[in-house]
Amino acid sequence: MRTIKPVIRNIFRYRLNSSIIIISLAIGLACINLIAVFIFREYNADRFHENADNIYALQADDPFSSGQKMYFIRYGAAEYMKDNFSEVKDYCRILNANSKKIIANQQDYFDDSKIIAASANFFNFFSYRLVAGNHDYVLQTTQDIVISDELAQKYFGMDNPLGRRITLINSNSEEEMVVSGIFRKPEQSTQLRFDMVRLIGEKDSRCYLQLTEHAAPEQLEEVFARHKETIPIVHAGTAGTHYLKKLNAAYFDTTRRQTIEISRDKSDLLIALVIALMILSVAVFNYLGLINNRLLQKVKEHSVRRVNGGSRFNLVTGFMWETLILVAVAFLAGILLMTWMTPFFNRLTSTNISLSILFKPANVLLMMVIPMIILAVTTIFVSKRIGSSVQTGVLKSGRYLDDWKVQFPAFNIMQLVISVILTIGSAVIIKQISYISNKEIGLNKNVMEVKIPPSHKQLAQVFKSELETYSSIESITIAEASPVLEHFLLLLSYQKDGVEKQYTPAVFVGDQNYIRTLGIELMKGNNFYEDPEANKNKIIINESLADFFDGQDLIGKILPGTEESVVIGVVKDFHYGSLKQYVEPAYITCSNNGFHLLVKPSPGDAQQTTEAVSDVWTKLIPDYPLTMESVGDRYQWMHRENQNYAKLIGACCIISIFLSMIGLFALSFHSCRKRVKEIGIRKINGAHIFDVLALLNKDFVKWVAVSLVVAIPLAWYIMNEWLKSFAYKTTLNWWIFALPGLITLAVVLLTVSWQSWRAATKNPVESLRYE
Repeated sequence: MRTIKPVIRNIFRYRLNSSIIIISLAIGLACINLIAVFIFREYNADRFHENADNIYALQADDPFSSGQKMYFIRYGAAEYMKDNFSEVKDYCRILNANSKKIIANQQDYFDDSKIIAASANFFNFFSYRLVAGNHDYVLQTTQDIVISDELAQKYFGMDNPLGRRITLINSNSEEEMVVSGIFRKPEQSTQLRFDMVRLIGEKDSRCYLQLTEHAAPEQLEEVFARHKETIPIVHAGTAGTHYLKKLNAAYFDTTRRQTIEISRDKSDLLIALVIALMILSVAVFNYLGLINNRLLQKVKEHSVRRVNGGSRFNLVTGFMWETLILVAVAFLAGILLMTWMTPFFNRLTSTNISLSILFKPANVLLMMVIPMIILAVTTIFVSKRIGSSVQTGVLKSGRYLDDWKVQFPAFNIMQLVISVILTIGSAVIIKQISYISNKEIGLNKNVMEVKIPPSHKQLAQVFKSELETYSSIESITIAEASPVLEHFLLLLSYQKDGVEKQYTPAVFVGDQNYIRTLGIELMKGNNFYEDPEANKNKIIINESLADFFDGQDLIGKILPGTEESVVIGVVKDFHYGSLKQYVEPAYITCSNNGFHLLVKPSPGDAQQTTEAVSDVWTKLIPDYPLTMESVGDRYQWMHRENQNYAKLIGACCIISIFLSMIGLFALSFHSCRKRVKEIGIRKINGAHIFDVLALLNKDFVKWVAVSLVVAIPLAWYIMNEWLKSFAYKTTLNWWIFALPGLITLAVVLLTVSWQSWRAATKNPVESLRYE
């Protein structure tokens, strides 16, 4: 207790230093620990499965994209492998089986619950936990369905859900299912997203294989290649082979697109880690700078103790007690800050970290690693500083104040470098998002897509006729879907100079008003005719497809690779995918059989059009909720991850600047205290307030200049590399780099000038009394 009391007294005596150390480390530790838990969790996705090390996702050659692989496996392939290859112990097939409408306990639900169809062994193959029902019997018949405990509570409340009936409604079918089991969703990350499981039929699907204990996947792939003629596969005339991908590795494959699957881009984890390390670095630079200055303040005290017989060990121990308490308080404050940050972080990273996950023993130990490293480094640092700084010369009168300096500007320069990089990064991402939002995409972004349920698709023409009576609507077309929602790919083969060639155009389907409603520009040829019969076997191609057959005029000719599709026009390229890819070859075919309506409002009548659609929907389809979004909304959704990056980096930029500023504030406070007598002498000799301010601020201005010289090239390189992921991107203008520099300089000057102003306006008589 005698040791702790003076330590606590010292902490409160130097409140500014102590507060900034605690705040800096708390924020830094909260950021790095939260992201460390996130990364640890993501890299261990699906590790909870008992046989995770032996489970592989099955891939096959993609017949629609040369050189690419797909996860869609022909029915019978896995069955053949299990029967003929001893290395294959078992398999499980999985398919998306979502329903538009669910009836449970006499209530209708449209909550888009995810349903998968799976093999009967699903709950034995994977380790998803059943809380009711038997693993071996829950999926025995086509009427069996297993639901999550969350849905069981939602649909049936406190009643026992086993044996209760659930009706799934899709298109023209109604299926009555019986609840045979209840499962609990795992807290760990997993690549399958589902709320219900039913039995799969004899359909092509996703497929997972479980290999035997000592099977070699590379050798098994060679076996697959040798038997590719006999293993069933989806192909276009040429047999392909199959491949194995580790279960955990499949989680990081972003080429998968099914709604029942979750994928994580590894670059997300890298970006999160880099940002966390940058914030932690700023916090640690604050910490080390203040620790160093604190040691310099105690040089005379340490020297006196050494002269009076004190050991270096005791001096280091006494100082480290103070540091230990500060780090411990910062760690606890960081834990509280993490709980506050978690919901925001979950939204930005599309994860679901909960408090129960955060405070698992393994994660708590993980979170303690950084504080332990900080304490270990501090012990070494303090030991060296105390050993080298204790000199009897400092005991001479006047030597301490003259020789004592605020040192280690490198720490503050690195803080500013990180802040400038984050500020420039935020500016570039915001500029790119603005570019994406405002770029002309060849489509009218105000067009609204009304998604009629498949079970009511026969009402599409009636719906269109009803809407045509409203003056607020300029044009309507019936389509399979809007271009930015979905399309299908078609593998076409043709002969050129005796050589067979292939290409895969995107295909869009709409009626004769499709091009006019969407605002697609017709460059050459004709639009579709008003007479539906005249549009039979007629197509309109885009620029990219016309350029694909460079030197040929395809107007009036059959499109190569098709039997009777005649090209009647060429439209300007329009964007139907992310701006990360160039527009690919595509064509539009005419059909009145779609069940999505694309509605173009008259100028200034968007609200009236929405009300008109709602009125007609209520009249024709009252048993389903209205599903509608604009082309612009869907287009923005494609680039949602970039908006999340902007928010994440923007938040980190603010945090970094805040940490840098409080560190500079403490530094300027110590600098002004050191030079109080010098300032008083200068004022008595005629120096003006402006002269004193310039004297005190010039070092900080130099630091900003040095940080800009270091940060701007780094920021340019990093953001230039990031922009390379976009086929269409903004330019890196000079002001993007100049503006963050000016902002940083302004914030630094505002931070330090308050202390400088106080010192410059102080009565010189009081200044000369200083010590």
